[in-house]
Amino acid sequence: MAKSSKKPKEPVQVEKQTKKQLAIGRKEARQKRIILISVAALVAVIVTVVTIGVIQELILKPNRPVATVNGVPIRSDDYADLLTYSRYNYYTTLSNLQTSLEELNASPEENAFLISFYEQQQTQLQSAIVALPDTTLESIIDAELVRQKAEKEGLTVSEQEVDEAIDADLRRAFETSTQEPITTTEQLPTPTPTPVPQKQVDDLYKSILSNMKLSEASFRTVVRRNLLQGKVQELLASQVLTTGLVANVQLIKSETEEQAEAAKARIQGGEEFAVVAREVSTDTLTAEEGGAVGWVTTGQLSERYGEAVETHVFSTEVGKLGIVESDGAFYVLLVSERDEKGPLPSEVLTQRQNSALDGWLTEQRASPDVKIEQLLQSDQIPADPFTTAQNP
Repeated sequence: MAKSSKKPKEPVQVEKQTKKQLAIGRKEARQKRIILISVAALVAVIVTVVTIGVIQELILKPNRPVATVNGVPIRSDDYADLLTYSRYNYYTTLSNLQTSLEELNASPEENAFLISFYEQQQTQLQSAIVALPDTTLESIIDAELVRQKAEKEGLTVSEQEVDEAIDADLRRAFETSTQEPITTTEQLPTPTPTPVPQKQVDDLYKSILSNMKLSEASFRTVVRRNLLQGKVQELLASQVLTTGLVANVQLIKSETEEQAEAAKARIQGGEEFAVVAREVSTDTLTAEEGGAVGWVTTGQLSERYGEAVETHVFSTEVGKLGIVESDGAFYVLLVSERDEKGPLPSEVLTQRQNSALDGWLTEQRASPDVKIEQLLQSDQIPADPFTTAQNP
């Protein structure tokens, strides 16, 4: 058997460390472990802080209520969305007003009155924008009261109704922008509206959402609230009483008691009330009508003629002439008819129907059975995203 030509490996010589070197090695290893533990702890702290921040911003903060209404919380993100929506509308109005002012300032002397009026409107809008965080809170509380009323009455808003409302508003925007000014006094036929392609409507919708800085879901929530409010308003308007205490009144206004007594004496002497009123009454609203105020209900007379006239009309004997001093003037009054359940004057009924929702909300806020708690904190008020654009 042939012998192997390979030489045997020489044994590896392991250098023996001194006690000092061993101590240094152990110290370095211990320092490395401390550094690694510290880094791991720091990373853990950073991850915890980031996680807490994400939870705070994405979960806790949006869920932290800005108010409660009868125990129902109003979410912070819902409030923020409505505030953004309101700010956008105010800034849009302000921008349009500024454009009109610039056009009017081309001829300042001719447009002095309008310029002054628009500048006042501008100032009021700017003040309203500053107050929006508070007024928006009141609005979203009202919206929750309305939602609870709608739920009780079985009123709802479907997704189709939201779609139709948005589409109608967008198409009206196209109609407004394409209207041509009338340059002739001739009677022109009503033009047939040109159908707007759906793509143009969709593009306008996307542009508005982008400018408004709202998601589509948030915008639809705002629209749904408005539609629900409209339904509750209609319900409450339908419940307004159409009859009540009414009186048919004539009056003559005089500056002195002597003048009033003289007018009363003429009527008692046989002259018609209307004839005397046309000759001597200083009330510009009724003099030409022979002093006829017409049918009125409670609350109508006090604002124009004072509380004394109001009280007299609804308490005096029907058909009896009377003289009343009210707010520095003297009135000869004749109530020809009065009805406890007569039809309300149309203008009063319309006003009460139009303000039915506002009146109901006022009653709800004053009711001891309604519990409203405002919890809005400064950190729940989002920064105004339109400020930079308005104030470069």
